[in-house]
Amino acid sequence: MTNSEEKKPGADNPLTYETRDIDTDNTLLPMLITGLVLVVLGAVVVMMFV
Repeated sequence: MTNSEEKKPGADNPLTYETRDIDTDNTLLPMLITGLVLVVLGAVVVMMFV
């Protein structure tokens, strides 16, 4: 295997090969923001009754 054309791109770096095809729209950021908003709303509702 001395020919460099036989190697797949990224095959020598498995981390890059595995993470290259992650969908960028599918992240946890929207879930984290929604959770933070719900926690704040819940705290406001609890403070209204106390």
